[in-house]
Amino acid sequence: EYREHLQGLAKNKNLAPDDPAIAASIKLGDRLSKWIAKINASRPADAAIRLTSPQTRRGIPIETPSIYSPSIIKTGAEKILAELPEAMKSVITSTIDLPATTGIDDETFIKHARLLDRNYQSAARYKSVNSYRMQYISMAKADVRGYYYLTQNKITAQELKEVATIEADKVAPIKDALTKICLNSNGDTLAGCKKKVDTAFTKNTLAAIYNKYFPAAQKNWNDFFLIPSSGTRSDVLWSNNIMTVPFNTPSIPKFVPYLQNNIEDEFRFGDWKLKMNFGTFSNGPLLVFKPGVVPHVNGLGGNQIVMDSNQPIEEYESQWTIRHEFGHVLGLPDCYHEFYDTNLEAYVNYQLDITDLMCSRAGNMKERIYTELKKAYGN
Repeated sequence: EYREHLQGLAKNKNLAPDDPAIAASIKLGDRLSKWIAKINASRPADAAIRLTSPQTRRGIPIETPSIYSPSIIKTGAEKILAELPEAMKSVITSTIDLPATTGIDDETFIKHARLLDRNYQSAARYKSVNSYRMQYISMAKADVRGYYYLTQNKITAQELKEVATIEADKVAPIKDALTKICLNSNGDTLAGCKKKVDTAFTKNTLAAIYNKYFPAAQKNWNDFFLIPSSGTRSDVLWSNNIMTVPFNTPSIPKFVPYLQNNIEDEFRFGDWKLKMNFGTFSNGPLLVFKPGVVPHVNGLGGNQIVMDSNQPIEEYESQWTIRHEFGHVLGLPDCYHEFYDTNLEAYVNYQLDITDLMCSRAGNMKERIYTELKKAYGN
């Protein structure tokens, strides 16, 4: 989904040159993509090389976030290349004409191609977001991991009343969690929050820190899941167990079943289901394809779903993406978070719930989404 977008960035003379490690990984990924396209051009659709499928979806749990920077990406690429079968390495790292075959069995090719592609995706993501680094630095204030640690470990003000009773191995993670929920309040810098927590620890007033900052941290967490009033649609009908949503009929017929089969298959829970009402609507949702874009909707409750025309709709990645993006049409926000960590000098990305359609590529429709939709549209 990044390739045309990256070509556009390359033409922007105002941007700083790519870090060599980023440029190298993007070059490898681009060559892999062209090779797979050439292989698939000589194969029937049911024998095509596909790097994504329902069975290979991966989540990024909050406990083990994705952390990426030029040095991390370079180390990853070196390891992948060192373990690459010679039949692939001799093609990927050269400028020879691309062959129309894998040179090895498909299973081995796909296994290593996925690793290369993931490294490429990290490099492409870095290139795409790094010009906005200051905004991503500010987004560290919404890091939910402090709130998550406290709630998962059932730590409340009561457990913090006496610092002397806190187990030694819990002191550092608790202080880190309290520092993070202090940041969630937007009231101080990281250094300022650390100082407040250290002082409170010395004075045995950690419980007061918890009570002061926990409500803002809880709201910050909830905002990743709740449909805001500004994102609630006015054209949705909810009758009994059917939610009907209008959608402008695509001009190309094959996109009707692409939309209907994916969206109606995903948005169902128990006896409840979503139905798409295709037609012509002056202010209704519509599907737009553009080359090389990162798929998106123009705001929560927005009407324009923009998809990457370079990505085949037969790829599972595209089929999952249209399901996820339609959630935004209904007003559902993303429940993953990404920011730049100035201490790590790297971007950090994690998903609040890897089983949730709006959080993770490994996620699906679940009860909490149904409950949120019912709250917004079922009354």
